[in-house]
Amino acid sequence: MTNYFKSTDYVNPTSELQQLTNKSILEFFSVELKPDIHYTKVAKTGQYVQSGTTITITLNSHGFSAGLILSLKFVTGGAIDGIYTIKTVATNTFTVTAINSATITGTHNVTFNVNSTISDPTVYLFHSGNNMKDSFDIVWQSNTYSRMPCSADGFKYSGKGKLPRPTLTLSNLLGTITAILQLTNQTTAFSDLAGAKVIRRRALSQDLDEINFPSNVNPYKNGTVDPSAELPREVYFIERKTVENFNIVQFELVSSFDLFGITAPKKLVTKKDFAGVGRFVNF
Repeated sequence: MTNYFKSTDYVNPTSELQQLTNKSILEFFSVELKPDIHYTKVAKTGQYVQSGTTITITLNSHGFSAGLILSLKFVTGGAIDGIYTIKTVATNTFTVTAINSATITGTHNVTFNVNSTISDPTVYLFHSGNNMKDSFDIVWQSNTYSRMPCSADGFKYSGKGKLPRPTLTLSNLLGTITAILQLTNQTTAFSDLAGAKVIRRRALSQDLDEINFPSNVNPYKNGTVDPSAELPREVYFIERKTVENFNIVQFELVSSFDLFGITAPKKLVTKKDFAGVGRFVNF
């Protein structure tokens, strides 16, 4: 088996920020677990307002802690759906940081799912590198991406009608990914994250959050940092786990058009729909 990572990679991932230009592209991955397959969901609905980049969500006795990552869907009001990290908490409210500044008042709903065990994540964020300030996790769009040696390939379209099936390989030297698999498999045995949504996101170093750099100044920025700037997102789903050992865990991904378990046509015609189904007719 090929070793994709050296034993030192997890301890001190390459500080790639020190090797970039303002046009360099950084790659980020989010893995969103599938409700009631990978965790027992508890659906939540709160109300929110936005002032500047601060979104305040009201949900009585929520029990959340700062640092919890949520996938939020703003039903009304115009805030942008996406992945957010809780920044501050009070008994009945919590705040997240938006990438755009806006003023939204009134009563507007936001929905999301949490794990029945609140402290257990429903979203994981990974980036193969660390920041320049303290060589720890990197922050992008106010979300913290765990420094995790990872590689992904196979995204190229062949133009021959076949959709790409990329592979995502993550370091498992400390057993981190195995621990995630064990946790999610408690809900559905042997699921191994099948069906989880993987979003590949890319941004220029010039638009990386300034908190990643000494003195909170991005040396690659062109004027000001644009936190909303990114290349087109690529959405995939985990089809299956292909490798798991002490060094790596590897997954095969499929696009939303190539999901496992989906057949065409999606509706099967039976005798109830058409009496001639299953009969032989001689002409």
